Amino acid sequence: MGGYIARSAPAVGAFDPLYIRVLLLEQGTTRLLMVLADVLLISSRWAEHLRREIARALGTRPAFIIIAATHTHSGPILDTHPFNFSGDVSEPYLRQYSEKLEQAMIETSLTASNRLCSVSASFARVEIAGVATDRNSPQRARRQSLFLFKFEAVKDIALLAVYGCHPTVLGPDNHALSGDLHGSLSTIWEGKAAIALVANGAAANISTRFIRKEQTPKELKRLANKITRQAATARFQPITLSPFKAQLRTAVLPLGDLSMAVRLEHPRSGRKAAVAEEAIHVRAHISRAAEFMRPTLALSITEWRWGPIRLAALPLEIYSETGMFLWRHAHTIPVCYANGYWGYLTAASAARNDYEALSSPFSRAADAILRRSLCCRETR
Repeated sequence: MGGYIARSAPAVGAFDPLYIRVLLLEQGTTRLLMVLADVLLISSRWAEHLRREIARALGTRPAFIIIAATHTHSGPILDTHPFNFSGDVSEPYLRQYSEKLEQAMIETSLTASNRLCSVSASFARVEIAGVATDRNSPQRARRQSLFLFKFEAVKDIALLAVYGCHPTVLGPDNHALSGDLHGSLSTIWEGKAAIALVANGAAANISTRFIRKEQTPKELKRLANKITRQAATARFQPITLSPFKAQLRTAVLPLGDLSMAVRLEHPRSGRKAAVAEEAIHVRAHISRAAEFMRPTLALSITEWRWGPIRLAALPLEIYSETGMFLWRHAHTIPVCYANGYWGYLTAASAARNDYEALSSPFSRAADAILRRSLCCRETR
């Protein structure tokens, strides 16, 4: 299983099924496809391959496709190159599972193309409280935005939600597969909707760490229900889908010097010591990757636009404050862990000893550059 370096044994069953969910929008000759999988990560090299194969099957362009992971920490180990977020556990069926997952993505996308129907669309944003906080400082980021899109046909409803929070209600002692928080939300909403995709957003520093009472399926259900009760207060407003657009933005982000020794600013013990040790382990691992031995990393970012609202597929983990900035200044909703993965992008407010900062491959200036790149009007 992927997600926790501290996990010491493979999966022995499942609490709930893992899913691939697909949303396909078509207008004229333009097709926008989102494929959302209940997995930790999909590497950038694998995401590129998947988008190319799915685009070929659907007759669309890879640039119009978003392949995203929910970031559940209770899913299978897959290709997460050049990162490694798993313990020393052998997974003998990795190749077979990856091939099966790829085929399922293609088949599900083709099924969606055969079920297209006319829809009207609406949008709402709800502030969720009492579920998560900044995982380094519980007094910060006590509310998170839940973005909701509703697509209504004559008989069916499809939902697309984006909620930025680490799906880590279940911990490293769990050895049963689960979609965790985002998967549970999908299951609840699919009691009424035909399908509900719950993608992850600006979750780098957000988790249930200081809110959850325990790390059990019972607690998972409690927190998911708490979110859906608040979501029920959403006031949806109609939005016009026509014309919708897909475009690419390029963000060139400066990388940090991973060869530099890390000096912790003060002694650590207990949980903080374990977290710091894990971060330094990740840092040491990625420091050997050729991709991070350059001064910069160029990211190609797929952006969908529906009227004034934009979705940006980011192969990153960004801070909640960066997500708020993008919404306020550009009406951009970040869908993270999307079209690959290149690690944490720390905001200026991050402490240097935080896990996110210690394990990030990027320099401290990268967050501001990403903000400017996504808020500017010029695209290419």
